[in-house]
Amino acid sequence: MQKPVKQILFSCTLNAIRSVMAEGFFNRIAPEGWHAGSCGVIAGPADGFTFAVMEEAGIALDVNRQSKLFTDYNVDEIDYAVSLSVEAQFHLDSWVMDIPHEHWSVKEPFSADENREVQLAHYRLIRDEISTHIGELVTRITDNT
Repeated sequence: MQKPVKQILFSCTLNAIRSVMAEGFFNRIAPEGWHAGSCGVIAGPADGFTFAVMEEAGIALDVNRQSKLFTDYNVDEIDYAVSLSVEAQFHLDSWVMDIPHEHWSVKEPFSADENREVQLAHYRLIRDEISTHIGELVTRITDNT
């Protein structure tokens, strides 16, 4: 009999940058029996810089992915949750009261007045910060199983 998959949910404001990166990193190194999804407080458009910096890290995101909302998930099927923005933290705290969850304070990489290379540099910093958090989270999950 196959063990049921444990679901972790990453959330941010638009489900376009931070939570998408976290989902990608987690699913690449997920412990056996775990799978990640992601959502936003509101639905945002796909972000090309996110796709670019994740591809640099060896993770190809689905170009047809659609932004998801909290309401796209059944709270009873979530085993753990992580918020990556203040807006998502507020929403998560009221949505998953009895589910273990934590908050990572990860800033948005927006700098609209800067050129492409400077913007990509901001995204890479965010990507690398999230990658570090994911590595630590996977270690904790693995140590507790």
